[in-house]
Amino acid sequence: MLQHLRISNFALIEKLDLDWQTGFTTITGETGAGKSILLGALNHLLGQRADLKALKDPEQKCVIEGLFQIPDPSYKSLFESLDLDYEAETIIRREILPSGKSRAFVNDSPVRLESLSQLAQRLIDIHSQHDTLLLNDANFQLDLIDSFGSHQSLLQEYQQAFKNWRKGQKRIAELEAQNREEGGDLDYLEFLHQELVDAKLVPGEVTDIEARLEILEHSGKIESALASVQEMADANPLGLSEMLRQMRQELRSIANLDKKLGSFSERAESLFIEFEDLRQELELYQSEGNFDPREKEQLDERLSQLIHLQRKHQAESAEELIEKRDALEAKMSAAADRDIALEKEKAEASQWQAKTESLAQDLHEERQKLKAPLETQVLDLLAELNLANARFDISIEVQETCDNNGHDRVNFLFSANPGQKVQSLQKVASGGELSRVMLALKAILARSRSLPTIIFDEIDTGVSGETAHKIGEILKGMGSFMQVIAISHLAQIASKGSQHYLVRKESEADNTRTEIRPLNEQERLNEIARLLGGDKLTDATLANARELIQGA
Repeated sequence: MLQHLRISNFALIEKLDLDWQTGFTTITGETGAGKSILLGALNHLLGQRADLKALKDPEQKCVIEGLFQIPDPSYKSLFESLDLDYEAETIIRREILPSGKSRAFVNDSPVRLESLSQLAQRLIDIHSQHDTLLLNDANFQLDLIDSFGSHQSLLQEYQQAFKNWRKGQKRIAELEAQNREEGGDLDYLEFLHQELVDAKLVPGEVTDIEARLEILEHSGKIESALASVQEMADANPLGLSEMLRQMRQELRSIANLDKKLGSFSERAESLFIEFEDLRQELELYQSEGNFDPREKEQLDERLSQLIHLQRKHQAESAEELIEKRDALEAKMSAAADRDIALEKEKAEASQWQAKTESLAQDLHEERQKLKAPLETQVLDLLAELNLANARFDISIEVQETCDNNGHDRVNFLFSANPGQKVQSLQKVASGGELSRVMLALKAILARSRSLPTIIFDEIDTGVSGETAHKIGEILKGMGSFMQVIAISHLAQIASKGSQHYLVRKESEADNTRTEIRPLNEQERLNEIARLLGGDKLTDATLANARELIQGA
């Protein structure tokens, strides 16, 4: 339960320290006095996004701090899941800085707003007029039903299965899109790769072919020139070869007569050797030279093949084609891995789908079990709230598709008058009737859930008289096993509280502030009388107020 609340520099509140008690507490005040400011501060404390406009003094930080008594050890697992130390006396603090940044702390440990919100949902339920409108929302109705049941673990198991199924579907879509974006299916990649493999690519091959074709193009001239050279070397009676041999022998015979002649002899020897080597290589080239026209045809075909592949794959050389081939091989491997992953994801997603649908059916059966007893409890409370002729039916229909809460669609059906056909709550219920239906549901919910504190903001909208008295009785009854705080404008409800706070706006020359303080017995009597008859107190309104308080 909320034991203490401290607020500074929030909206019209300069500084506020409030102690809260167990049981049923009421808050009243004139319209515009700032009752909503208190709720705004609590919402910020419990994880609402910070609003810089909330600072009363924009140069100072805002601090909202709540002390909560949480003796229930079942909360320990919640604290542990949020990586927080559980303490039976827990302090939550929210700070909003002039820069617009905000910080949140639980027992002085910094926490993210998401964690704070998860914790807050188990500490306080703040019910406003907006929440009454939520009664018209099918998902909200379904959440209410689930809150009454004992199938929370089943719901969590279902939601995990549904999450895994959706995750699998997303992954399947990603893999299929990746296959489309990265070159199509595996068969096409294999075709492209095999085409390059069959081409038996060799680095520099295009250059080599072009060079060989250049030779073959001038084969006649080459053969003619080589024949002439050979004739010069071996011509009769005296060719170059024989002339060099004789020159070498003559110089050799006189080499020892003069050093210079010895040098000439050595040079002649080298010249002869070099010429003979050249002649032999020319002979070998001539003997090995294959200028078959079929070779040219084959090379032309090979060059055309390579040029075609280069154009097809937008490559400039055989080396780039080899790179393309290797890249295709890597793509094939990746595509094969994706296909394996895709089949695996499809198989797993199919299993999660089957489990999801099975658990959805289990949830449906659990909710069907709650339908009749919940309808009965709501009708009993509506009878106490002067809706004795009301009918309240819960329609649970199975949808074709599943969502995060199963495959059920819930519709609250209502009729306030005898002989009137039940229809969707939002079509036939007035504002006052909606408030009473919501109160009945919240009252039942309070019995079934371990929720320390619930705050009602004008749950009495659209009601008065005896109905307001009954609402007060229900709220007081709820206060016997949880902390209930109600912001009200009706004396019949305000008189039922064991603690009464007054919200008042104070205006000075250049400053307006909201104050909230507990009332003593006389002040409370006067406030109840004001709610009954206005600002002018009379003996009659005071007597009526006293009677209401004593009757509570």
